[in-house]
Amino acid sequence: MGRKPSVRLAVVVILMRFRFLRAFWRRDQGSVTVIAAIGLPVLVGFAALAVEFGHGLLSKAEYQRVADLSAYAGALAYGSSGSATTMTAAAQAVAVLNGLSASNVTVNLIPSPRNAANQAVSVSIAKANVLLLAPVLGYGSTLPVRSSSYAEMGAAPAPCILALNAGGTGVTLSGSAAVTAPLCAVASNASLTVPCLTTIKAKAVTYNTTVPSQACSGITSPTGGSASISKVKTSDPLASNAGVIAALAHVSTVQTFAPYTFTPLSISAGIPLNFNFSILGLGALLSALPGGCLAVGILGNYTVTCAGYPSYKFGTITVDSGVTVAFNVLGASSTTYNISGSIVNAGTITFGPGTYNFTGSIANTGTLTFAAGTYNVAQGISNSATLSFKAGTFNVGGGMSCNGSTYSICNTGTATFAGPSTFALSSGIFNGGNATLALGGGTSNSFQVGAAGNGDALDTGNNSKTTFADATGASNLFQLNGNINAIGATSCLTLSAAAQHDVDGFFASAGGVTLGAGVYTFDGYIAFGPSGGVDVSCNGVTVGVAGTGVTLVTSGASTATGSSCSGTSFCLASGYSNVTFAAPTSGTMANLVVIGPAAKTSNATFTSNASTTILSGVFYYPDGPITLGGSASIGSVSGQCLQIVGSQVSISGGATAASTCIGSGSGTQTVRLVQ
Repeated sequence: MGRKPSVRLAVVVILMRFRFLRAFWRRDQGSVTVIAAIGLPVLVGFAALAVEFGHGLLSKAEYQRVADLSAYAGALAYGSSGSATTMTAAAQAVAVLNGLSASNVTVNLIPSPRNAANQAVSVSIAKANVLLLAPVLGYGSTLPVRSSSYAEMGAAPAPCILALNAGGTGVTLSGSAAVTAPLCAVASNASLTVPCLTTIKAKAVTYNTTVPSQACSGITSPTGGSASISKVKTSDPLASNAGVIAALAHVSTVQTFAPYTFTPLSISAGIPLNFNFSILGLGALLSALPGGCLAVGILGNYTVTCAGYPSYKFGTITVDSGVTVAFNVLGASSTTYNISGSIVNAGTITFGPGTYNFTGSIANTGTLTFAAGTYNVAQGISNSATLSFKAGTFNVGGGMSCNGSTYSICNTGTATFAGPSTFALSSGIFNGGNATLALGGGTSNSFQVGAAGNGDALDTGNNSKTTFADATGASNLFQLNGNINAIGATSCLTLSAAAQHDVDGFFASAGGVTLGAGVYTFDGYIAFGPSGGVDVSCNGVTVGVAGTGVTLVTSGASTATGSSCSGTSFCLASGYSNVTFAAPTSGTMANLVVIGPAAKTSNATFTSNASTTILSGVFYYPDGPITLGGSASIGSVSGQCLQIVGSQVSISGGATAASTCIGSGSGTQTVRLVQ
């Protein structure tokens, strides 16, 4: 009985607690409703922010994709055009195609963030996304979204051997040809053919039609490993070169320049003088002399002294074999001698200074010496013995018959014209077999030579030696209005150094040729050894073909004949053992050694087997095939370069070491995204 009140108390306590919980439960249900009512907008706001800012992240990813595409497109456009305007337009066009406005895209050309030595195209895209729910919670009405990309441009290796014609045979090797191009590319807009026993070692090899043919894996890297071979169209790296443009434009000037024309002189007839061994003839001779002149002599030795008059008139002067005549002038060198006829000398004559006007010619079979002066000779000069002039001005017409044609100068002996001198010859020069002809001296000579009756400005015979002194003065000319036909066997030909050599005709040679520095423009073909060439000892030096600081330009208006060069507009044939063609190292024509015709298919052949060959510079034939033949090693001289650009390039035999002379790239770029 004593424990019953405690049980009741416990039951009461439990009941009381149960009522409290029920009351609390009833009160808590109301609180949750209030909390839910208050918290729901907050939850909705956070959800809205998550949706709208999540959309911003998706937009950023999309804009990054567009920025990458735009930067890449801009880099490709700049690489092909070099224009920042074109670059920007290309990048913005890609963005517009992907739904953006051009105003959202900023394009710049900057140093690459990966390698400052290279350029890069940077593209930044900035756009503000409109927020709809976030402003309810106090956020702004827009969300800025930005993305950027950088496309680095690295120049592809420049082509040092390039075949431009996509429809041709491209680059073709044969025989045992070995091409090395360790710092540049061998490129073809067609394909490449590298058969067994031939090799190409290059930094890169490109083609544009079919995969290169290399039956014995002859295309390798410079170290012998796998080559970089890719399908790329290569543009002409010299199409806009200032030197090439100037050289080809000058061809039209050569085609149209006017040759020198001798103007006939009006001289009244004089009394002929005949110097011989006749003592009795002296009296008659004295009566024939012009006023102011006196002749003294006996037994074939005469002295004619003239003084006191500014000019003298003679008829034809004839000196017989074995007779010596000296003409002495007392007074100024401005004395004028008017000779209404010719000088016909078989003996020995010495003339003093002055101006000599001839209505006829100078014909020498003895020894004839002239002092410095001006010589106007209407019907030409011929020499078969010894003829010498001091420095002067030589205006000479045509009419001397030799070599089956008519010339201004016919020389079959030894003729020397000192210098510096000016030559204006209307009808060409013939230097015959075993003859020696030296035109000018020093550096400031000038040459205007027209064509003989056969169209040649210069013809040379076997074993002849012909020298044109330098014409390097600013006003000096080297103009030949006819062909250079120097095909005499074992002959020596030396041409002037001159800024510009203009030859309105072709060039053909067979012996040793030394080309003075400068640009040579031929309105016709250039053929060294069209029927074979040979080295010659010229002035104690063995010469094949030598030209340092030269650029050879051909119009391709004609092509060569002969077994070695038939059908070509440039040819170096077999037979020479010493060959040097080296381009200028400075100026507009720097590194340009041979330039072929534009827009005219014309072959170029370099077939020499020369054991010592230097071909330094760009061999440029944009519209004609180039053939390198023989077994010569070319392009391997330290400090020099060899770049070959033609419509097609064929190399048969020998070793060709190619390198870039002009241009640091092929016109294409390697493009990669770097950031």
